[in-house]
Amino acid sequence: MRRSKASNLLPPVYRGRRFALLIILLSLICVLLLRAGYLEIFQQQWLQKQADKRQMRVVSIPPYRGMIVDRNEESLAISSPVVSVWCNPRKLRRIRNSLLKGTESTDESDALLAKARLDEMDIGLQKVADYLQIDSSKLQKKIDKNKTKQFIYLARQIPPEISEDIANLNLPAISSTSEYRRFYPMGEALSHVIGFTNIDDKGVEGIESSRNQMLAGESGKKRVVRDGRGRLIENIEQIKEMKPGQQVTLSIDKRIQFQTYKELKNTVYQLNAKAGSVVVLDAHTGEILAMANMPGFNPNVRSELKPYRYRNRAVMDTFEPGSTIKPFTIAAALEERVIGSNVQIDTSPGYMKMGKTKIRDPINYGSMSLDRILAKSSNVGASKVALLMKASGQWKFLSRIGFGRRPNAGFPNESEGKLSYYDKWVRVDRASLGYGYGISTSLLQLAHAYTVFATGGILYPTTIFKRDQAVAGQRIMKEANAKAVLRMLGAVVKKNATGKNASIDGYHVAGKTGTAYKFMNKRYRKDKKIVSFVGIAPASNPRIVVAVMINEPKVKRATGGRLAAPVFSKIMASALRILDIPPDNLPASKGAS
Repeated sequence: MRRSKASNLLPPVYRGRRFALLIILLSLICVLLLRAGYLEIFQQQWLQKQADKRQMRVVSIPPYRGMIVDRNEESLAISSPVVSVWCNPRKLRRIRNSLLKGTESTDESDALLAKARLDEMDIGLQKVADYLQIDSSKLQKKIDKNKTKQFIYLARQIPPEISEDIANLNLPAISSTSEYRRFYPMGEALSHVIGFTNIDDKGVEGIESSRNQMLAGESGKKRVVRDGRGRLIENIEQIKEMKPGQQVTLSIDKRIQFQTYKELKNTVYQLNAKAGSVVVLDAHTGEILAMANMPGFNPNVRSELKPYRYRNRAVMDTFEPGSTIKPFTIAAALEERVIGSNVQIDTSPGYMKMGKTKIRDPINYGSMSLDRILAKSSNVGASKVALLMKASGQWKFLSRIGFGRRPNAGFPNESEGKLSYYDKWVRVDRASLGYGYGISTSLLQLAHAYTVFATGGILYPTTIFKRDQAVAGQRIMKEANAKAVLRMLGAVVKKNATGKNASIDGYHVAGKTGTAYKFMNKRYRKDKKIVSFVGIAPASNPRIVVAVMINEPKVKRATGGRLAAPVFSKIMASALRILDIPPDNLPASKGAS
C-alpha cells in the first residue's frame, strides 16, 4: 500500500520517462536478440569462414632430402632438422604504433599498461638478438628497413632449441618455420664430388645439383589452427602428403676417397702447387672409386664456398696431357697396322725439324723399341710413330676412346675437352699430337681412356653411381694390341725408366708419366708445368686405374716421374690393400706359401 501510494505520488513526467526508458531497453534487447538470431541462422557460414581466415592456415611440410651414400652404404650427405625465424615488420610496426599512442592516453592505468607492453616488446627483441647472436641495433635496423613488408627472415637454419626459446618469448609478429639443413660427414675430403645445397636446400653443385630432383622430394601441405600469436593449436587435416627424397648411392669407396684426398692435399702443399686432382677407377665396371681435388673446401662451412675452391677440376678443367698420350699414339698405330709391336724406330739424331718447330729428346736414343720409347718418353719416337699413320686413323682412334666427348659420368658441367677435326691438321700437328700437344682433356677422360689397356681393349662407360649389374662395353681395339701396350707400359715403371717412382712392393705396375708446358699468352711457358702419371695395377690382372695431375708445382726439375708418380704409388697401394686385391709380384718362396 505504501509503495503504491509512493508511486502515485510521483509526478506524471517521471512516470513517463521511466516507461520510455524501459521501452528503449526492451527494444535494444530485442534488436540484439534478433541480430544474434540472424547471424546464427543466416550468417553462420560466412562467420565461420571469417574465423577460419583468422585462425586456420595451410602450411607447407618441407620434404626430407634424400641421403647420399657410398657403395658400402656409408653416409656422405644427410639432412638434420633446423628452424628459420621470421618476422612480419608491418604488423610489428602497427602494434608498436598502437602502444605508443596508448602511452599518451589520459587514463593513467591504460598509459601504464601500454608502456609496460612496449617495454616487454623491446626486451623481447633484445633477447631475440641475444639468442641469434647478433647485435640488437642491427636486428632493429633490419626490421625498420623492411617496415612495409609482411615477411623477412631474421635467421636461417638455427637449432630447434634456440627457436623454442624465441617462441617462449611470445612476441607478436615473430614466428618460425621448420626446415632441414644438409650435413656432410666427410667434409672437404669429398666436397667436389658431393657438392652442396644453397640456403633453401636446393642442390647447386656436384651430385647435389645433378640429382637434385631425385634428392629433393616433394613438399606436403596440411591445415592447422593457430592462435593470435601464430602458435600451433591443432592439426586439422592432411591436404597433400610429403614425399621424402630418394637415396642416391655413389660408386665412391669412402675409405679409398679419404686416403686419396689426404695424399693429394699433402703433395699440393709440399710442392706449393696451384692445384691438383686424382681419379681412381674400377677398370672393369667404369665406376669412380675416388675423386679428389685441391684447393679444397668444407661444404659445412659456407664462408668457404668460393668458385675457385668448389670447382671440380678433375671433371671441368682441361689440360694438354703431354707424354701420357703416347700409349694411345702407339695403340692407334697398332690398330692401323702401320707398325708391329716389335718394331724399331730410329730417333737419330735426337731431334726433328718441322719448319720452325723443333721436336727433341734429352739425348740421342738412336734406334728404339716401342717399349723403350715409352720408358724413356721419347718425343721424337712418338712423333715418328704418329706420322706413320693417316691423320684420319689417328683421329678416329682418339675420338673412339673418348677424347673430345663428354664422359657423361653423372656430374654437372662435364668438359668434353678438345680434339680438332683431322682435316685441319698439318704434318706438325700430327707429330705434336703424338706426344700430347694440340689436344686437351680432363683428368677423368684421361683415366677413363687408360681403362682400355686394363680390359683387353673394351671401354666401359664411366659413372659416379654404383652399378648393381654389369653393363655392356664397347670394343675399342683388338685384345692382342691392348695387351701389347699394357706390357709396354710395364717398362715405364722399371729401373732407369721415367716412372720408376710409381712401383709398389708386391705388385706389377704399368703406367705412363707426363710433363707438359702450359700454353699462356700465345706461347708455351717453360716455368709453368702440369705433371701427371696414369697407372694400372696389378698389371698381370688389371683392376684399378689411378690418374694423378699436379698443376704448376713450384719446385726444380718438375716432372711427372719425380712428382706425380710417388703420389700414384701411395694411393694405388692403399686402394689395393683396402679392396683386398692379392699381390702378383711376390718372390717365388713367398708366393708358394
